[in-house]
Amino acid sequence: MTKLKASGSEPRDGAVLSRPEIQCLTLVAEGKRLLDICNLLVLAEIQVEDLLQSAQQKLGARNRMHAVSLAMLAGAIRHETHSKPE
Repeated sequence: MTKLKASGSEPRDGAVLSRPEIQCLTLVAEGKRLLDICNLLVLAEIQVEDLLQSAQQKLGARNRMHAVSLAMLAGAIRHETHSKPE
């Protein structure tokens, strides 16, 4: 569970992202499609949708990408840069 810090958004008081919510947001940040996320986490589509919606509400986000941005700013998920060999 990741406690959210205020980052200019309006998270619910005491909002905490669960591990599955963080996993879903991380995969969205990596550009994964909904069905990819379902397959990777072995969850039904409705479960992934519910997790993303829950995270969005906890973060006070307007949409999925806003939720990803807010989660990154709060330190709940990290953006890993992968350098490509030249």
